[in-house]
Amino acid sequence: MRNPILSLLQQYLAVHYQGCLVTDFEFLTSGFESDVYTLNLKLPGQAVKPLILRLYPGAGAEQKMNREGAGLAYLQKLGYPVPTMFLSEPNSAVLGIPFTLMDRLDGQNLWPVLAGSTVNQATELLNRFGDLLAHLHQLDWVSFPLTASRYRTDPRSLLEEYFTDCRHQFSRYGVSGFLPIIDWLEENQGRILVRPAVVHLDFHANNILLCTDGRLVVIDWTQVTVADFRTDLSWTLLIMGDFGQTRWANEILRSYTLSVGKPVEDLAYFNVISYIKLLSSTIISLKTNPAELGMRPDTSNSFHQQAPIFRALLKRIQKTTGLSIPEVELALK
Repeated sequence: MRNPILSLLQQYLAVHYQGCLVTDFEFLTSGFESDVYTLNLKLPGQAVKPLILRLYPGAGAEQKMNREGAGLAYLQKLGYPVPTMFLSEPNSAVLGIPFTLMDRLDGQNLWPVLAGSTVNQATELLNRFGDLLAHLHQLDWVSFPLTASRYRTDPRSLLEEYFTDCRHQFSRYGVSGFLPIIDWLEENQGRILVRPAVVHLDFHANNILLCTDGRLVVIDWTQVTVADFRTDLSWTLLIMGDFGQTRWANEILRSYTLSVGKPVEDLAYFNVISYIKLLSSTIISLKTNPAELGMRPDTSNSFHQQAPIFRALLKRIQKTTGLSIPEVELALK
């Protein structure tokens, strides 16, 4: 039976690329924010173009796609290893949901490669991983197309905007137990020297391709923006360490530190930001429709499956801030 998405996509592309043909259309995976398919596109007189189709559910899909398109164009200009976007379509009337088409690279996600590697092989890959993240944070953030002019004169506004956004979201979704953590962050921000950088905000091994030619290429740039570099680094260490292996996070931090040539200061402060990012989004998804957050409908199921990790994060927050979060405590009972 012919896939209805394939039929609609073929009709859409035929309007834009006369005589084109879509073949080898296959479902690949469901991610945190999108469903992914692979396909080949044959244009008259051209070689077959292998592509990735990503379908974006939930609110904010158009904003995500526009952000990703701007980010990819800028990063390619600077020579950073990212895929090429073929087209993006924010109009849900085409496939019933916004989508993008990107060049498909030959390779595999780095996460399963790390999991199946020897200690020495994994260490070499993690060193390259850390260098790649450090390289991103050393790029010119001032000229990045999504950089607000106020960041250039007042980098601290990055944190102030974050506090404002958090207060709005926590109040909107009725999770006031997170607000004292924001109070603590505000009270302690005076000792933090904000260092803006271009950030990915979901930089982990499932968003890095190890290509067949040996290159590492970073994918999934829907959150790309300018923020303090430790916001990015801390999230990476959380995902790679708590959802992967502690050794992975340690190797990444070691490699990152060597690459930038100095220790990372005040990382514990930004760890609190990463922990409440994960905990708050999960708690809110338990209370409301995950689609409102641009998340998949089944995302909230992961909370109970990964309860030991969430307990560990809550304990770390308590150790750093002296505070707890009632909504998280209740959900973990």
